[in-house]
Amino acid sequence: MTIKKFKLFLASDVEKEEQWLTDMSRKGLHLINYRLGMYYFEENPDESYVYQIDFREADDEYIQLYKDAGWEHIDSFIDRFHYFRTETNIEGTKKIYSDHESVKETLQRMMTFYITFFFAMVASQIGLVATWKGHPLQVTAAILIGLVFLLYLYLFFSLKRKISFYQDK
Repeated sequence: MTIKKFKLFLASDVEKEEQWLTDMSRKGLHLINYRLGMYYFEENPDESYVYQIDFREADDEYIQLYKDAGWEHIDSFIDRFHYFRTETNIEGTKKIYSDHESVKETLQRMMTFYITFFFAMVASQIGLVATWKGHPLQVTAAILIGLVFLLYLYLFFSLKRKISFYQDK
């Protein structure tokens, strides 16, 4: 039986998302698919997994590296966020790319990726500014864009703070 749960995490909160997925697995719900905030779980109280999420472009060699280390590839989102799991009771299975330098590089890739999206969003709003007449629809769009802008600023601040943390180590 497939169970759906909606939950949003910022890209800078990957560790919280991993912990939430691991906690859900302890309760018998195991991730089978992810799509834009919607998590699809399969119920099986007899199993328990630990989850890891990685952010990078992937090829078969990359997926095989995880597989060789004891991790099962579950799903990918926007070809960048990759969801992996391993059984909780397997001794000696360690997270891949979890050293400070690798974590810092992952965060820097996220920052570059989201900066690109941010500038594309800003550029796409030139038409709104150029044709501004103060119509209620334009005001609503401007408010929504402003909220997304603030969310991006928070994301950038969070990523920068984490990058600095790992850079100092």
